[in-house]
Amino acid sequence: MSTAHDLGESRVAEDRITQREIEALTRRIEAVEDRVEAMQVQTGGNFAAVIEGQAALRREVRDGFTRVNDRFDALEAKMDQNQAQIVELLTALVGKNPN
Repeated sequence: MSTAHDLGESRVAEDRITQREIEALTRRIEAVEDRVEAMQVQTGGNFAAVIEGQAALRREVRDGFTRVNDRFDALEAKMDQNQAQIVELLTALVGKNPN
């Protein structure tokens, strides 16, 4: 049986994982921005190349946020399950003699 303390520790660990995923996405965005800037320099400011780089960046960001949102949805479902289990266990204890 998990205690509320155990559930809190698990959530903190999962929050750290999510935070690391967000930090990784941020690094990827910065890397893509650097590539876009390099493309601008290489192409002499060619508008089509800049637009293509921005489109690639948008796709990466959208895909990254989709993964983060999926992770949050999974965490929310797990929290709902844990809360239901807590309610079930407390309900089973109601009216029992503590001795």
